[in-house]
Amino acid sequence: MNTTQSITISDLRQNATAAVNAVVGTQIPTIIMQRSQPRAVLVDVDYYQALEDAVLDLTDSQEAERAKKEPRVPLLPYVKKRFGTIKL
Repeated sequence: MNTTQSITISDLRQNATAAVNAVVGTQIPTIIMQRSQPRAVLVDVDYYQALEDAVLDLTDSQEAERAKKEPRVPLLPYVKKRFGTIKL
């Protein structure tokens, strides 16, 4: 999805339903402009959710890679250090 369109915030106020319907129908994000500056982006909810999922997946992947590099500690000494003595 490389294409975008833009709309002024004034036009968005006057034509909110049409702007939302256009984004949903075309799947093209719309940049909302205020005083000739980009202020926000209007996207279809499915696209937004896909972005959120992609960011979460990337973050999880990076965290897993960092965890692989950490020294390994046996479970029982870790539990004892973290929680003190535990009666089984």
